[in-house]
Amino acid sequence: MRPITPTWLDRVELRLERKLQLLRGELVRWRGAEVGARFGLGRGVRILYPRWLETGDDVTIEDYGYLHCLSSGGVRIGGHTSIARNLMLHCGCTVGDASHGYFEIGEHCYIGPNAVMGASGGIRIGNRVLFGPDVIISSENHQYEDHELEIDCQGTSRRGVTIEHGCWVASRAVILDGITIGMGAVVAAGAVVTRNVPPYAVVAGVPAKVIKQRGKGLRPDAGLVG
Repeated sequence: MRPITPTWLDRVELRLERKLQLLRGELVRWRGAEVGARFGLGRGVRILYPRWLETGDDVTIEDYGYLHCLSSGGVRIGGHTSIARNLMLHCGCTVGDASHGYFEIGEHCYIGPNAVMGASGGIRIGNRVLFGPDVIISSENHQYEDHELEIDCQGTSRRGVTIEHGCWVASRAVILDGITIGMGAVVAAGAVVTRNVPPYAVVAGVPAKVIKQRGKGLRPDAGLVG
């Protein structure tokens, strides 16, 4: 069995990659972003309108992310937060209309790979929040009530999404516009959240329902949740 200790070549590669991440981060600072110490960017990360980006210290955005930061409140990433590869973050504004949207995430958070964050209605995330892979958050909704009018002619609503401190959102969960997820809650893998989640609740299913309260037992009907 091969030893699990990294070789000197592994260590050299990691150190070189980290130096390249930090260099890319400095380039974004020169473009007007207000980033903290040791801000790192992976390969192929595209940041549009970096003057609307602000981060704390020790923030890393891994390879091939896309951040469209133009918005009324900008994009703010708290210190010691890591974002895995292939993030798609769009605040929904244009040069002609930058009156809405923002994205805020607190300290010591982690966003897994392939996350999609539609922040045109505003997304606010607390500290120490964890996201699994392929999570989708949408803070905007298309209007569709008039069946005689094409949906793209009916406009949108934007109520925003709030995720409070200490939550865990597992892989492939979907969180829709207007939702608040209470402190310490858990959203199970594959859940579609269409209603507010109480603090310390565990929700699962489509649509998501409370199946457990942290520190307490499962509900009798928990097995009926899809």
